[in-house]
Amino acid sequence: MGTPKAPRGQGRDRVVAAALELFAERGVSGTSLQMIADSLGIGKAAVYYQFKTKEGIIEAVLAPAFERLRGIIADANASPTPRDVVITELADLVIAQREVVAALSHDPEVRRFLETQSEAAGLLLQLSQMLLGHAPDSKHRVAVSLFGGGLASVGVDPALADIDDVALRSHLVSLGQLLLTP
Repeated sequence: MGTPKAPRGQGRDRVVAAALELFAERGVSGTSLQMIADSLGIGKAAVYYQFKTKEGIIEAVLAPAFERLRGIIADANASPTPRDVVITELADLVIAQREVVAALSHDPEVRRFLETQSEAAGLLLQLSQMLLGHAPDSKHRVAVSLFGGGLASVGVDPALADIDDVALRSHLVSLGQLLLTP
């Protein structure tokens, strides 16, 4: 009799969950495929069966966020106030994906991954252009950069850990609108 197998996709989900936990603890650069396997109590070959590279795991961790970014762009394109939609929905995304943002936002390996993925770069460029508007001056370009960097830092700032999601969303949206209104 063979060994029982997990339902299709469950192995991938387990690897992604273990990887995310280790990424949050050690960073992507400090996490190996062997460490992921060890945390699951499986052999490294089982991780390779699910993902051939660590980049594949990074992509799987980021996939829900990229799906949401595509939705934000679609919502903004359908709105008479695209900048407000982007600000609000990015705030929602950061709050919903706080663990992912905290684990990945400042990691150099993730930054390299994003720079080499044309879809990711394209999505981020589209969102940036929606926030910048037409012919932005240097002050507005700095404001957009500050807003993006601030959003990325929300999940890792221990000084904000006590703020509940509703209050955090309200602050992110109101401060984003204040900062990004030309």
